[in-house]
Amino acid sequence: RTGWARWTVQKNQPQDNAMPKPRKNSGSEPPYKPAALRAMMKHTLGGLGPNKRSDEHRAQELVYDAMEASTSERRLLLVRQALELDPENVDALRMLEETSDLRGEERIEALRGTVAAGAKRLGKKAFNELVPHFWGFHETRPYMRARQALATALHEAGRLDEAVQEWAAMLDLNQNDNQGVRYELLPTLLASGRLDEARALMERFKDDCEWSVVFAWSRVLERQLSGDDAAAMKALAVARKQNAHMEAYLKSQRKLPKTLPESYSPGSKEEALCYADVLMGAWKAHLPAVEWLLRQSKASMKTVDGIDAPGEN
Repeated sequence: RTGWARWTVQKNQPQDNAMPKPRKNSGSEPPYKPAALRAMMKHTLGGLGPNKRSDEHRAQELVYDAMEASTSERRLLLVRQALELDPENVDALRMLEETSDLRGEERIEALRGTVAAGAKRLGKKAFNELVPHFWGFHETRPYMRARQALATALHEAGRLDEAVQEWAAMLDLNQNDNQGVRYELLPTLLASGRLDEARALMERFKDDCEWSVVFAWSRVLERQLSGDDAAAMKALAVARKQNAHMEAYLKSQRKLPKTLPESYSPGSKEEALCYADVLMGAWKAHLPAVEWLLRQSKASMKTVDGIDAPGEN
């Protein structure tokens, strides 16, 4: 339930700007490879000539219409029409699987097949030339969406190591992480006790701790699991300031609603709702950490290194 809703939140955002706070280019990120730039120019300039609306192109347009359909019936109709034009359309196959009765292993295997079909359609050249800026090329996005769906299905099935493998591979393909897979990956690493990898991810996206509920509350858990209570207390003060709404869910003092918000802003109740389930999974995998959190009253956190806990005067 919540896994699908969370993906819906991400999917409905403008995915070229999926991160609420875009990272500034400090010059440390590697430039596009020359081959990738040539591919981008060819892709862009190619649309300026005569354009024959092939079945594949018309099918993809139907898929985009299906993504914006107001009813599930309309969505399914458009998906089926797309598949009639292009039986190997990756987005349509993925969306059809979402509406099917497939569960568990059957669903995972179906998604693996869709990911394989997407890789075949892109060809080896794309994986050689477009990495690590994969999402910057529109033709790669159906494949990336299918791979995200596969990772989510693996996570929901409790196959955390396999889910981590998929998300990590996606970050290798697209270093800017326009899809926000790091917000799923980080809590999963912590749930699995893979602290070194979690620390590396937090260092890679270190600015996220300032505005992301996932990174802020994951930092608290990572510090607590590392046995550094003093640092965990400081991180807790920061997390409470970033999004105080999350704490009640981690302490099981509030329940998630059946329907999650379709959008959020950093620090809001909606942000806490969208990511509560994945963070709860990480914390509940380490019950002593939850017990530690339950002992930390806001009064005891009134001031930590000059940071006031929310709601305390």
